[in-house]
Amino acid sequence: MAALVTFSLSLFTSCVDEDGAGVPVPPKMLLESNEYTVDLSDAEQTSFTLRWIDVKNAIYSVFLSNNENDVTMPLTNTVTAGELNVLSMEILYTQIKAYLEQANLEEAETYTILLNVKGTPVDPSQPTSLEPTGSTVQATIEVTGLEAEE
Repeated sequence: MAALVTFSLSLFTSCVDEDGAGVPVPPKMLLESNEYTVDLSDAEQTSFTLRWIDVKNAIYSVFLSNNENDVTMPLTNTVTAGELNVLSMEILYTQIKAYLEQANLEEAETYTILLNVKGTPVDPSQPTSLEPTGSTVQATIEVTGLEAEE
């Protein structure tokens, strides 16, 4: 029985750094989902909600882009704070359609666009998981149902 107690105690102490329990690591910016599907012909769906982890000490910019050209479109929709450091933004299907028209992508049945969230540190003296110039997380949006213009 004494050997069992010694073994358990050594496991407990092995989890602690020499300097104590340590400082918590700042949270990393993370999207709830890295892929969305948007069917623009679905009249019942008009938006979807983007959610990401708030790393605090940051300002955020959200924008659409693509891999075919350098056209971007900033989204200035309202950001809502939720529980557990989660921020959310409603992305309207009309914004997706407007971006596709603006980006002038080659005509296709399905379009792939990128949804980007960039976090930039507000106070560089505070701990953060962001790069000094900002860090970006991305999700893909597969878009279908865009009617061809006649």
